[in-house]
This record gives sequence, structure tokens and C-alpha cells, in this order.
Amino acid sequence: MSPSASKPTDTDTGSASETPDNLIEKLISMVFGGGNSDRQRKRQLKQIAKEVGKSRYKFYKARGELVQPALAKFFFDVYTVIGPARNMLQNARESQGLRDLTVEHFFTEQQQKYRDAFTESSIRALAEKEDAKTAVARVKTAMQHFYTSFDSQSVERTNRTYTLLRQFLDLVLFDYFFVLRKFDASIGEDSVDAHPKFEAINAAYVSDDLKDFLEVFLSIDLTADWSDVLDVLKEYRAVEILDRKDWKKLTTLLLNVRKSDVLTQVIRLADGDPYYEPTITTGKHRILEPYLEKLKVQAEAYLRQIAVEKRNRKVDRLCQEVFGKTAISRAKFYTEKANMTLGPRLGTGYLHLDAFNYLKAFLIDYFKKDVRELQDLLVIRGKWTEPLTSQQLSESFHSLMDISAKLVEFDDSLSDEGELGMKLKKAIGRSSERDKASLKAVATIVDEINTQAKRLINESGQHLISIGKVLKLLIEDRKQKKPEMLMNWKEVETYSEQSIDDRMASVYRTIYFFIQLLQLSMKK
Repeated sequence: MSPSASKPTDTDTGSASETPDNLIEKLISMVFGGGNSDRQRKRQLKQIAKEVGKSRYKFYKARGELVQPALAKFFFDVYTVIGPARNMLQNARESQGLRDLTVEHFFTEQQQKYRDAFTESSIRALAEKEDAKTAVARVKTAMQHFYTSFDSQSVERTNRTYTLLRQFLDLVLFDYFFVLRKFDASIGEDSVDAHPKFEAINAAYVSDDLKDFLEVFLSIDLTADWSDVLDVLKEYRAVEILDRKDWKKLTTLLLNVRKSDVLTQVIRLADGDPYYEPTITTGKHRILEPYLEKLKVQAEAYLRQIAVEKRNRKVDRLCQEVFGKTAISRAKFYTEKANMTLGPRLGTGYLHLDAFNYLKAFLIDYFKKDVRELQDLLVIRGKWTEPLTSQQLSESFHSLMDISAKLVEFDDSLSDEGELGMKLKKAIGRSSERDKASLKAVATIVDEINTQAKRLINESGQHLISIGKVLKLLIEDRKQKKPEMLMNWKEVETYSEQSIDDRMASVYRTIYFFIQLLQLSMKK
């Protein structure tokens, strides 16, 4: 019997080595011409037919070039064992869940604890109790412990198990029914308990099917320990997918058929090609490394998402404190709507939208009324022991009044009829995605606009902080037995419809919260 590739090679893809006799015959045919080659081929096929005839597996009959019912019986025996698992594993090849389950199957108790520490729920719970830096540090520590807990042996075992699992799936999901129908057209799919009546058929009719089967059959490691694979699949489907004793018997049968090389010989006879060698694929799957990388990306995404959610909740609380509502809309043209035009072209746009919108609303809706009234009481009616402090309060107040007007003017200038808006519109009209210089001109104008907005915001913040500091000094002075900053506190109180202490505390509190809101918006 001529040898064949009865087991996988060490390379990813390839074919079994040719025998020395085959090589000599090929050389002879090259020297003496095609006629002799044809005679050699026929002699080879005749020899192969004799060997197949002597085989214990009566799969082929030389007279008539027929494959026998015994070959169909072989496929049916394989199908009977693994057929019931086909429906449960139809989509298993593409299942990311099965890949993950294979990795997690080998977790130690300590590894599972590390893994649990950076799930989304764990990160959320940690973020609620700890500040952002502490939460991030603890998550990263848990991830580091988790990643370093895998040694080369555990990596190899995990990847090896999934490689075997994929080989198993290829064997299970082979279309046995298609082959069996050629021997018995009446057989029904999934009829593992049937008693089919197989007939001999022309060998050429199943040659391609046998080649497809050999690619799977010769690539699977039948001598492996399959317990891990079957355990993983049991977890995957929450049920034993096949009888393990029957599977063990089947691997013995398959191993014996492989060693006999009979299927390869049948194909050689069916095709009239004594030199045919099957393709063997023994690629290795690496799933642990991608799994760990995916967990890292997920954990980082959870941290970013939770940080954004916490920031948004804080922004909503501050807006509620300052404005009494969370939906604030005061900006007209320095808005997200404008970015819908700028963004696709530049990849950027107006940057300080939230801070600008909040500042405009604060200065127009609150500052000009509440803060102005308090400032008039303190600066105009009050007699200060330190005029410099009064001057500081007055200058910051009037600077903010000026900025309030500038904000409105700046925002209006971005309209289509405004100075900046027309300038930007013309630049956009002249720009082209292919002309980088024209796009750069647009970007330059947008940068100038953002710079102006940022300057107005920063100057406003500085003046509000200055006012807040003075108010804090006044509030603390009022708590003294003998307040000293104003010489006529009692007189000032007479001009106020409500408690001067309450008014100062309310304005200070609102400015304090608004500064936080402004800083948070600029950090974004």
C-alpha cells in the first residue's frame, strides 16, 4: 500500500510528501515521453486498486469503478455520532461568545476576581464611591494583575483548546447529508435513527465530496484530549452536545481510517490520478491575546463613558443651581448648528459652545439684575473703610457689564450678515477639499473666532472670581461682633428689601456654582 498524508503536517497548509517510487516514475516519464507516462499511470492505478481491494475498508470496487455502500455506511456512522450536535452549533464558528467562553473556561478563582473588578458594573460602583483619579488607578491595577496572571502555559492551553474546537466544528458541520443522499436519495436530513438502503455509485460522483471531507478529516488532531473542548461546548449550550463515549469510539474509527489511507486512494482511482495528494490545513488560532486587548479597550471605554456621565450630571446640577433649569439656550450663532457646516470640512469647529452659552445666559439673565442690585447697594450706598476693595468690586462689575455687551456683539457678528459670519462664509465658499490652502484659510478664521470666545470667557471668569472674593470677605465681616469693612452697614440694610446677609450669601453661592460650571465646560 502506498503511503499518504494520514496526519497533519507542521506547516499551516500543504500536501503530503510524494513517495520515492512516485518521484522516480515521474522522472522516467519526463525522459521517455508521454506514452510511457500514461502506461506508468495506469500501472500505478492498477496497483492502487489492488491495495484498496485488500483493505479492510471495502469502500471501492475496481470493476465498474464504483464506491460501495460501506463508504456510505462510514459517513453515516460519523453522522450518527456528531449529527445531533449540528443544529446546536450551526453559528458557532462566528460566535464571539464561544471564543470568550473558551478563554474564561480556564480562569482561576483569583483571575476571575481580577476580571470582575473591571466589568462595567464594578467600574460604575467604584466611580460612585471614589474620585475619578482613584477609580482609574484601581481599575488599572486590577487590569495589570489580571494580565500578568497569564503565563505561557495557560496561553498555549487556551489557544490550543480553541484550535481543537474549530477543528471539531469543521468536522461536525461538514455536509454529510449531501453525501449520503447520493447513496440513498430517500434518506431524510437529521435521520440518525433511520435504516438507509445505500447503493453502489460511480466513484467520480463523490470525488469532490471526498476531497472536501479529507481537508477536514486530515486536519483534525484525533489523538488529542477532547475533554476541554467538550466541556466548553457544554457550557456554551448548557447541555452535552454528544455522547462522550461514542465520540471516543468515533475518534478511534477515524484514526484507523486515516492510517489506512483508503479515502485518498479512492480519490486517486476516481480521478485517474495516482499522484493526487490531499490538502491539509493545520492553522493555529490565537484568541487569548485579542480577548485581553478587547477587555482593555472595553474598560477604558467604560471609564470614559462614566466620566462623561458624571460630568453631565454635575453640569445639570450646577445649571439647576444657577439658572433653575438644565436646558439653557442663549447663544444664537456660536452654536452646535454652525458646527454641522464646519465639522465635515475641517474636522473641527467652534470649541467653547457650552461655556459661551452659559456665560451669555448668566450675564444677561442674572448678573444684570441680581448682582447689579447688590453692587449698587454695596458700592454706591456703602461707606468702605478700605476704598481699594470697593474699587476692585466696582471695576470687576463694570468689566463684566462691558463683556456682556461684547458677548452679544460677538455672537451677532457670526450671523450671515455679521462681520465674522460674512468673512467665514466667503472663505467656505472659496474652499475645496482638494485645496488644502483654502481649507487652512477657513480653519484660521475659525481659530480666531474660538480665540475671541475663549478670551471673553476667561476674562469673565477672572472678574467673577474677584467679585466672589470680595463678597466672601463681606460675608465673613458681617459675622463679626463689630463689622468693619463698611462703616454704615445699618444704613445699607435700610435700602435693601430683604436681608443684606441673605442677598450676599445668595449671590456669592450663585457665582461660586457658576464658576464651577464655567470651569467644567472649558475642560470639556
